[in-house]
Amino acid sequence: MGVFGRDGLKSDRDATIGAMEMRPRRAAHVRPKPPASDRLKSRTLRSTPPAQELVRRYRPLRTGSQIPLPIGLAAIGLCLVLGLLTITFGLGLLGTVASQVGSAFGNAMAHLSSQAAPAAAPASGLALDTPVLDAPPNDGYTNQSKLNLTGRVPAGAIGQSGDVIRIYSIDTDNNRHQVAQINVGATSRFVSQEMTLTEGQNVYVASLVTPTGEGQLSPKLTYILDTKPPTITVSSPAQGTLQKSSSIDVVGKTDPGARVSIRNEVAIGGAPANQVVGSDGKFRLTVALVTGSNTIDITSVDQAGNPGTYTLSLRRDRGLLAAHLVVKPVRFSSTAHTTMTLTIHATTANGSPLANASVVFSIQVPGPAVMTKQMTTDSKGMATWQFEISSAFVGNGNASVLVTTASGDVISDSARFYVT
Repeated sequence: MGVFGRDGLKSDRDATIGAMEMRPRRAAHVRPKPPASDRLKSRTLRSTPPAQELVRRYRPLRTGSQIPLPIGLAAIGLCLVLGLLTITFGLGLLGTVASQVGSAFGNAMAHLSSQAAPAAAPASGLALDTPVLDAPPNDGYTNQSKLNLTGRVPAGAIGQSGDVIRIYSIDTDNNRHQVAQINVGATSRFVSQEMTLTEGQNVYVASLVTPTGEGQLSPKLTYILDTKPPTITVSSPAQGTLQKSSSIDVVGKTDPGARVSIRNEVAIGGAPANQVVGSDGKFRLTVALVTGSNTIDITSVDQAGNPGTYTLSLRRDRGLLAAHLVVKPVRFSSTAHTTMTLTIHATTANGSPLANASVVFSIQVPGPAVMTKQMTTDSKGMATWQFEISSAFVGNGNASVLVTTASGDVISDSARFYVT
């Protein structure tokens, strides 16, 4: 223990310095360690299991479902509803956008189309100051001898004071003759005074006359005045001839481009047949015939509207067209049970079987009322009606048949029988 005081502090300091001076000297006398070897010492490593507390603390997570089934189904349904609502909203939004884009495009196109259109270009090869006559209806054919010409004023001349439209007729020698002069007004159309046409072709042109001179002539306009009815000639059949068929082809000729119609006045329900003929004027039309006299009207209306008529008289003979009725038995007892048979055999005009004809049988047996039966002939021209009679009065009976062909011809026959 040091002594507190000036001398005591100095003694402690000297003691400390002396101890520090002796450390190196003491270290010099320490024996050095032997050199280390390069060979590593082998050591056995043993693993120890973790503590049970750690195992319990870090056990793996369980993946089993912990959500009740109703709640899970409700969640799935909610997700589906939300998805459908999202898709529907998206489609509606797209449709709205598309509609707005289409509307904007349509408005733009309407705006463009509403802009003032440029003046109509003249026909090919025409100058801008050339008037144009309106094309005539019906290819220029007319039966009216007087008419007004109309046309279009050149765009640059509309409303110009002093400008006039001149109309010329062109004769067969290609000479011009002025027939009208029209002052140009504020409209784009002009109408001439009434023109008088001559039979045949009437050709007109128009021009614009300004203070600086006359412009180019318009294209030619042609009217064809035709006031004569068309001619009708029939080459087949000949007038007043005898026919055997139920219909016939009428062959003839009329004006080119005319409309021809044909009709039999006495044929029941005979609608007229029509044909527009070509440039050669030839026609062929079929008409139905009835037994006896036939009056056939042929009408032709040409392109100018003029009608022409022709009457063809024909006669149809049934020839061998016939019906033969057979009744069996011809004689029977009033007290006997009898089977009656009625048979019809019908033939055509040429003697062949009359098939598919309408047959109406009728029989009057003494005592019972009149009995009828409707049938149709077969491919052999025959029809048979069979029925039973249980009782009858004594006397004469009568059977008849009425046969109607498809063309309306009617033939009949009758037969008698006896009840004893």
